[in-house]
Amino acid sequence: MLNINRKGISIIVPLYNVEDVVSETLESIANQTFQDFEVLLIDDGSKDKTVEIAKAFQASHPNFKLIEQENAGPAAARNHGLRLAKGEFICFVDSDDLLPSNALELMYQGAVEHGAQLVTGATKRFNSTDEWFIPMHVQYNIAKPGEKNIEKNPELFYSIGPCAKLYHHSLIDGRFFPESIRYGEDQPFVLHTLLNAEKIYTVEKVVYYYRLREGESQSITQSIGKDPVRILQAVFDVFDFGEREIKESGTAKEVALKYYQRVSSVELWASLKAATESKNEEFQKNCYQMILNWFKTKSDEFLNLIPSFRYFLMYSMIDRVNYIQKGAREDYRMLITYLWSRQTEEAQKAFHKSYPVYTIAATDIILHNKWKKAKKLSNRFVIRVKLNTPRLIRGLGRKVVFRIASWMPRKEQLALATERSTKLEGNLLSIYDYMFQNNRKERIYIFIRKNRNWFETLQLYYVLGRVRTVVLDDYYNKIYGLRFNRKTNVVQSWHATGAFKKFGFSALGAGDSNTEEFEQKAHSPYSEVLISSKAIIPQYAEAFNKPEKAIIPIGVPRTDVFFDEDYKAYKREIYRKKYPVLRQKKAILYAPTFRGGPDERKNYTVVMDLKAMKEALQDEYVLILKFHPMIKNISLNIDSDDPFIIMPDPTSDINDLMLFSDILITDYSSVIFEYSLMNRPMYFFSYDIDDYFDERGFYFDYKTMVPGDIFKVTNRLISAIRQEQYDYEKLAEFRQKFVASLDGHSTERFIARYIDRGNGK
Repeated sequence: MLNINRKGISIIVPLYNVEDVVSETLESIANQTFQDFEVLLIDDGSKDKTVEIAKAFQASHPNFKLIEQENAGPAAARNHGLRLAKGEFICFVDSDDLLPSNALELMYQGAVEHGAQLVTGATKRFNSTDEWFIPMHVQYNIAKPGEKNIEKNPELFYSIGPCAKLYHHSLIDGRFFPESIRYGEDQPFVLHTLLNAEKIYTVEKVVYYYRLREGESQSITQSIGKDPVRILQAVFDVFDFGEREIKESGTAKEVALKYYQRVSSVELWASLKAATESKNEEFQKNCYQMILNWFKTKSDEFLNLIPSFRYFLMYSMIDRVNYIQKGAREDYRMLITYLWSRQTEEAQKAFHKSYPVYTIAATDIILHNKWKKAKKLSNRFVIRVKLNTPRLIRGLGRKVVFRIASWMPRKEQLALATERSTKLEGNLLSIYDYMFQNNRKERIYIFIRKNRNWFETLQLYYVLGRVRTVVLDDYYNKIYGLRFNRKTNVVQSWHATGAFKKFGFSALGAGDSNTEEFEQKAHSPYSEVLISSKAIIPQYAEAFNKPEKAIIPIGVPRTDVFFDEDYKAYKREIYRKKYPVLRQKKAILYAPTFRGGPDERKNYTVVMDLKAMKEALQDEYVLILKFHPMIKNISLNIDSDDPFIIMPDPTSDINDLMLFSDILITDYSSVIFEYSLMNRPMYFFSYDIDDYFDERGFYFDYKTMVPGDIFKVTNRLISAIRQEQYDYEKLAEFRQKFVASLDGHSTERFIARYIDRGNGK
């Protein structure tokens, strides 16, 4: 695929009045680890000091070239760059955005190694105070790594901007951005590449930082307020360009529908919503008339193919009927009348079945010009928006109900509260089971992750204010900043054992840490924290910003099962029945931790060479793959149904898997503390050890702390397993330091300290 007459990457950067940020952008490009590139700076008639800054930068960076043109818009600037580009690959960077230092290297390697014509990666937005993943990208899992094409991965339509991508020149030769469109002008170009790329590859790292200037989040609304005709016409042009591109490429109808849904649910709805909520009669009339005229140019098949037309115009707009001015009502009525008349009987029945009340309200307007039912629905919607009912109820619960309840006498009751799961598990389940099995009379309240109505929300805060003991297993946002009665035990049992990676106050300043203010609100309500050994009291005191006397080494309730022989035998038999191969072969459990921020953690590429593991070990072992529950998408170099590997249900308890595994392979996961109780070998496949230390700090020196050898490559790990190389003395020292309080009686000690003592026993 590579062309010897073209080398490296051409980076095209349109410039226009960005004197305040362009230097930062240019520096981020110049500092790339991959240096075989040219940069084409296309100034689009800037009136500030942008050109002056670019010229100064060009003087010390010979691979940066400044080209000036009269103002013609970003499409014309990018096209100018395309005509001049000499690179094998093309990359677009907007003049106020940033590239991570390894962005070009990651994308170039992905293109060459996978023979991809189009390479993408994760994008983050940032402003002056924060950075975050784009919610829609997270929702549609845009950053899932691996090879793709648009037929199998139509979610790529939700990343249709030109940046954060690398294009092979053959994919875009002769293709340009339509200069007649000033809003959404990049979509037709990117759509062409998505539809025509035989192979698309997504790298699993962030390759682009998109700057969101202060106030820019409302740009669509502001733009349509100033010029609704221009914005809407641009949306229609984008739609029409896309429709032609789809026909030319012979794209399957199912794939085309995904694109149409994306444009209608993002660009078209944003414009329609903004015009309606503006309460400006002229804007509304223009909007409804323009959509109607555009609909009249479309076929019945097109208008029936896209269900979001019906949804937005006859559901979401009914909610906003009270915003429509009197002079624009007839225009809206004509619009939905035309759309409804063009729907097939099947489509009408489907909409009525899904939204019966809204169908009646809309057809009342269409057939009888009666708006009463629509206005009633709209009244409810407007009230919900204005009152923000959930926030009001939470405020009432925290500021009134909880405060009053906390003044009342303590009830000898127990509350188990978690946001980690929709069911009880871990420490909370162990405490609940113990009390149930021992016929304890104390009332137990259980608060799991769920959407609560107003009564349940108020009840939660009443109970939290009255009970003697509240037990948590992680951050619990319902209590942030609350001041409990001094006689209430607010016990943080924490979900991890031992002391490994820094968290809480200990992690302030790390790449994925919270702010100090946040940590203070989160942890200030705790009265005591449970831990697994006296030796790690200082670390937990620091993490939760508590005095050492508040860190209680009575053990971790959920670890009691590691000492229950009947339970271990039961679980072993359960898994042997489900996976009969476990009766013939020993089990290696591979349990790596997550990496990156919360959204990056959804994806994971297994670096370990599973094919090599299979070839060397399959006669004696099977490999159980257990990933962190947050990881949703996993890339392997072996078929997921290969008999050498077992991939249990993601919700399966890793503690149960450890009970019958003969060997553990992990990296930076705290499961090593629980597994040490089994007195079985542990190996550490820490291929990214240097990068990971940059990402997260550790309480102790990782290399001397872990009870096993560290490996960066698979073949050495395989050799150690086959030769049974393991230091059991180091494992014993590790247990004594980190899990000395774990002996199978942690739950009993919890009951004695927080339940029986409170009851005067």
